Amino acid sequence: MNSSILKVNKFFCIIDLKYRKKVHQMIQKITTLLLLLSAVLLAQVDLNPYHSKILSVKKDVVTLQNNPNIAVGATGIILHHFTKEHSAIIASVEVIQKDTDTMTLQLLPFQAIAQKALPNYSIKPQKGDEVILNFLYSRAMAIVPDAKTYQTVIKSYDAFTWVHPDIFAASLAKSYTPTPTKEAFQEMCIANNIGLLLFDVEGEGRFVDCRSFKTITTITLPQAETTQTPFYNRIEAIKGRVFGFFGGKGIKDYTHYYKRLLGIEK
Repeated sequence: MNSSILKVNKFFCIIDLKYRKKVHQMIQKITTLLLLLSAVLLAQVDLNPYHSKILSVKKDVVTLQNNPNIAVGATGIILHHFTKEHSAIIASVEVIQKDTDTMTLQLLPFQAIAQKALPNYSIKPQKGDEVILNFLYSRAMAIVPDAKTYQTVIKSYDAFTWVHPDIFAASLAKSYTPTPTKEAFQEMCIANNIGLLLFDVEGEGRFVDCRSFKTITTITLPQAETTQTPFYNRIEAIKGRVFGFFGGKGIKDYTHYYKRLLGIEK
């Protein structure tokens, strides 16, 4: 009798193990499919540097020939060429409107590279000057809730140079700032020459332009198994100053905080 029960239990254990293995394989296939679909969607928005010439200038806006693969919110720079060998960055720009034939760009002060030794040119943009959009988009930082998601991101999207979030976490810890603000993210981007931030919000990866802080495109990411705040990093807990009275008390709800930060919800 006991021998029969053991055989039955062993039989069901084998079935259970096979079932778990099949479920795990199915989850892996679904995750792979989602990442492939995300790669296709990402390809529909061009994140490579886009070179064009200014068609017209009117006060603080310029126009370019439209490129359907450039997103509203994308930023870049204006290059003024003195000679074939010599040029200078004279302004930054942000795509604010797109029409059938043209794109309208807002002129902004240039501050994308933290280099005070560079001269500050007071040259006004003019027709024919070169514009480079998606400036520094090759360098990005992933703001995600756990290590597994981080590894998925950097392996699946290896065309980017991923700056590790430990750099930002160390800066926040040093300044006793457990709650990173929009301004803190932007300052970090300038200090590290980063063009894009990838925020994981409930499995939706949002590529956000550092300067405009607008979503350029989205991808699908696997649901995080754990959540670390303010984001995945290998630094010890980031604390505010004495008893949390200075520097904030930290993020209690990862999803809610980043939804508000990105303007997804108020």
